[in-house]
Amino acid sequence: MAFTGVEVHNIITKETKLESFGRHSILTMPSYNWIELTSNDVSDRKGDLLAVQPIGAVEQHGPHLPLGTDTIVAESVATEAITRFSGSVFLLPTISVALSREHVWAPGTLSLTPQTLLSLLNDLGGSLQSAGVSRLVFLNGHGGNSAILRVACRELRVQYGIMTFLAHPQLPLDQGGTAHDDAEMGFAVHAGRSETSIMLYLRPNLVTLENTAREVPEWLDKFEHIGFGKEVTFGWTSRDFGTAGVIGDPTLATKDQGELAFNAAVDRFVEVLSEASRFTFPSSEHK
Repeated sequence: MAFTGVEVHNIITKETKLESFGRHSILTMPSYNWIELTSNDVSDRKGDLLAVQPIGAVEQHGPHLPLGTDTIVAESVATEAITRFSGSVFLLPTISVALSREHVWAPGTLSLTPQTLLSLLNDLGGSLQSAGVSRLVFLNGHGGNSAILRVACRELRVQYGIMTFLAHPQLPLDQGGTAHDDAEMGFAVHAGRSETSIMLYLRPNLVTLENTAREVPEWLDKFEHIGFGKEVTFGWTSRDFGTAGVIGDPTLATKDQGELAFNAAVDRFVEVLSEASRFTFPSSEHK
């Protein structure tokens, strides 16, 4: 899907070239990047502003993927989608450290508590409202953030009147997403085929394929009601499924699969931005 006519805000015309996270091409990033604006720039653009907040994680991803996998994927999809989007949108600084309590057993994992993350998001909402942002899309790269982001979306709507939306590069299976193949039996939840493939495309220098091994929890299949994406959820840590901290089969990963998955995620998110920019509630009188 090709998109042309991407708006470059006339408040700043300088372009900053960024390395595209390990891909051979160079992304040209116009100054829709929030941290490149001045306070006057933001003031001049006040109105019905749409902003994207990438949010990821810093947590173990088995012995073959970097700690920042979720952050790299979320930020990469958000950046590429905004360059393809024909409307007006601003990219907020990525929140890298979020809610990774299921991985705190592993060295290198950084996690906030649920209370701290919710407070951070509430404070962010207040600042964005003051800046004139009326529409906020979270692009979440880590399934462990999903539940609290749903709470945050409601709270920011109630507290600040902001239209809020929660999107994922790929909806996690344990959050209601669907499997695209049977090789992982619907259990590709963490550091499996898809994530590894996308990282092979985005940052192949950070992937160690010789350290991959199949870690599919086939024993979950004997439960009818309890499981990932089923009607009964359950509390878990990644260590509950093995010492590698992997839930899926990264041995199946390829760069070509990663390219397809990444571009599908970008195209889907462009469509999300288009809908979020025009989403409204039917008018109603409050008595």
